Amino acid sequence: NKKLCLVSGEIIKLSPTICMQFEVEDLAVASPATVSRNGMVLMEPHMLRWTSLFESWLEQLPETLSSTHAQLQKLFEYFLPPLLRLVKKECKEPIATKDTELVHSLTKLLNSHLTEFKDEDLAKGIGAGDVVKRIDGGFMYSLIWSVCCTTDDAGRQKCDEKVRELLAAEGCPKMSVNIPDKATIYDFSWDTTKCKWLGWLETVPAFQIDAKAKAQDILVPTIDTVRYGYILETQLRNDYPVLFCGDTGTGKSVMVKERLMKGMGDKFMSHFINFSANSKANQTQDIIDASMDKRRKGVFGPPVGKKMILIIDDLNMPAKEEYGAQPPIELIRQWFDHQSWYDRKTFEVRTIIDVIMVGVMGPPGGGRVALTNRVMRHYNFLAFTEMATRSLHMIFSTIMSTWIQASFGQHPKIAEYNALTDKVVSATAHVYKTVLKELLPTPAKSHYTFNLRDLAKTFQGVLMGDTKRLTEPEDVVRLWIHECNRVFADRLINKDDHAWFLELITSQVSTRFSLEYADLVPGRLMFGDYIVPGAEPRLYQQVEDFDKLVKTMEEYLDDYNASTTKKMSLVMFLDAIEHVSRICRIIRTPLGNALLLGVGGSGRQSLTRLAAFIADYKCFSIEITKGYGKVEWREDLKKCLKTAGIENQSIVFLFTDTQIVKESFMEDINAVLNSGDVPNIYGNDEIEAIGGVMRPILQAAGQPQTKSALYSAYLQRVQSNLHVVLAMSPVGDAFRTRLRMYPAMVTCCSLDWFSEWPEEALLAVAQQKLSDIEFETPEIRQGVYDVCKVIHSGVSDMSQQYLVEMGRHNHVTPTSYL
Repeated sequence: NKKLCLVSGEIIKLSPTICMQFEVEDLAVASPATVSRNGMVLMEPHMLRWTSLFESWLEQLPETLSSTHAQLQKLFEYFLPPLLRLVKKECKEPIATKDTELVHSLTKLLNSHLTEFKDEDLAKGIGAGDVVKRIDGGFMYSLIWSVCCTTDDAGRQKCDEKVRELLAAEGCPKMSVNIPDKATIYDFSWDTTKCKWLGWLETVPAFQIDAKAKAQDILVPTIDTVRYGYILETQLRNDYPVLFCGDTGTGKSVMVKERLMKGMGDKFMSHFINFSANSKANQTQDIIDASMDKRRKGVFGPPVGKKMILIIDDLNMPAKEEYGAQPPIELIRQWFDHQSWYDRKTFEVRTIIDVIMVGVMGPPGGGRVALTNRVMRHYNFLAFTEMATRSLHMIFSTIMSTWIQASFGQHPKIAEYNALTDKVVSATAHVYKTVLKELLPTPAKSHYTFNLRDLAKTFQGVLMGDTKRLTEPEDVVRLWIHECNRVFADRLINKDDHAWFLELITSQVSTRFSLEYADLVPGRLMFGDYIVPGAEPRLYQQVEDFDKLVKTMEEYLDDYNASTTKKMSLVMFLDAIEHVSRICRIIRTPLGNALLLGVGGSGRQSLTRLAAFIADYKCFSIEITKGYGKVEWREDLKKCLKTAGIENQSIVFLFTDTQIVKESFMEDINAVLNSGDVPNIYGNDEIEAIGGVMRPILQAAGQPQTKSALYSAYLQRVQSNLHVVLAMSPVGDAFRTRLRMYPAMVTCCSLDWFSEWPEEALLAVAQQKLSDIEFETPEIRQGVYDVCKVIHSGVSDMSQQYLVEMGRHNHVTPTSYL
């Protein structure tokens, strides 16, 4: 009937002269009525062959390359059909691609190697022989990093074999330069100026660790970071968008940030956005609009003379809405297609110029969804494969050997300490890969997800050790065992998993270090920097006297209660002290955030407050009052961020699942965990104040004081000083849903699982709580203590039997015991 009925009741009639055209990827959400009222034209993918794209590109090449058309035609027609067929039929891609997308990426990469030919004067200075070499080498390089780089490791091996097979075949077009045979095709970079192939690590200066560098700031260049960084830079300098896809912890975001901060120069600015499952299109538009200046009426962009690189992390995290679309992604697609969107207040077109998009994401699955082809076609897509074993060894061997030389260089047993480097690195890598393979997530163990950040945390913990106390090589091994337990074992939920992990560590101690686990660790193993109250500097050392430790912790508790009106009545049994020790270890490390998992009453909040007091940090937690909403939440959060960033004070932000009044709270927490920032939380005057505080610091360090550099330095300070501690209950679907929606809860946090209280804890609590009651005899008093313990343990055991027989849960919590 050609009528548009609005919610207001108004009816708009479409005149006969109005015609509507819909361009869609599929008809998955179109009703039969919609389909029947439209004429349909199906653009079949196989009808638009890649050859059309190639011919169009060939015509647009500079006149100075007209003599190379025939060679390019031969190269494309010879290499592309078999390789495209191989990638589609025999290789696994984390995100499915189209032939036209891959060829488009190939032409863009090749363009970036032929920029000199756009200038006639520069082109005349290039000899005829060099022109041919640049075409041949540039084509092979572009082929490798477009068509052959979208697959996993196994696919890359097949592509390597196929390319070499094609190069060796009789029908291969004559090539002026050949890829070296000593490694895979992915191990070499094409140097356009020298017209030769170089190993990737030959393109960067030799790396040396600064003796003053902090562990979290060390970035060892590997073949992966060098090649992806180079490809990113060359693409961005030619205004081409790039998309990186890889598992969490493979270094995607770090590599992008490092390259943008240190390699791109003053012409480029960068702005980071983190998506989550709850991200909205309006919110995304507001974030991008806020970072733009007005150029002229209706046209916006970065400051004149600059280009804005917009990096979107977790690009495929936004959840699909009812009809299968992802509104934030569709907004980005609209910008790609039209370089504009609409002002939501005035409905005028806002054209956004001088912006280059970079996407970073994980493979689809576990809350992440596959992007539509209409978005994918705009990006040059590169798959981050699992970091090679040699790269892992190179990174951590470099860090470990530097630490050993600095700490034990004058030790008479330096040779034995040096031998530990390879042993510790190999053992840690084996533990990590075994845990990754065997401890898989299930509905009851949804937090059993591990990534390379866990591997790095192990070494970070080892480097924290007080080297004066590590007087024998065996002491380093003991510290390594402790750090493996903290990183991997602290999240395990049952005795079977703990027993399995203990067996794994025991076997590594025996095979790698030729030592016996029982001799190294005869009892409870704890390290901490809290052993001597008030010590400065704090020394991370092994706890040897546990009776003394209990008294020290009780002293800390007394001091805490003397300093606050909200006193805590805690029983300091060894299991509780161990949790305090774990929390202290986490928050004492830069970028240290914690996820504490346990049922109500297990002591997560109280022990966190005590740990913050021991570390001499502020501890802040929101107070939920009537009417507490997003405005109040943002003000509280901003207060924490400013304390960490502007005042440069260490602060613990304690947040529990019972405080999640609105789901947007978790959205902001996810952003803080990822980047230390919450989009659009600061006003212009606050941004200026932040710049005023950071400017003298960058000036003293001899670093540029651009607006983005000042804000980036502020965020680094926030991340170093702000420690988010999340106290969550693992019971129910809500926790599992949040883990899917906000992956930073696991990827950016160290986990600590609060198990059931042991019998010694039950007795200790009973003794403290019933100490004021008079009993006729000591035997009766002890009997009452024992009865309390037996009742609680008995109900807990019966609840397990109830679950097995009836399939129903009855949660017995420490709160019920109290």
